[in-house]
Amino acid sequence: MSMIELILLCLLATLVITTFLGWHAGNERRDVGLLAGLTALCGVGAATALVV
Repeated sequence: MSMIELILLCLLATLVITTFLGWHAGNERRDVGLLAGLTALCGVGAATALVV
């Protein structure tokens, strides 16, 4: 695992935690959905970096 993959995984973990906390705090559904979408895109990027 290279440094860039580790950074992407840390970013992904941070975004997942932030999305969960935003949902749990009762933020706007639209805002949490946007954050979840960006988190999913980051997850796809991290998975691609790990595979390739």
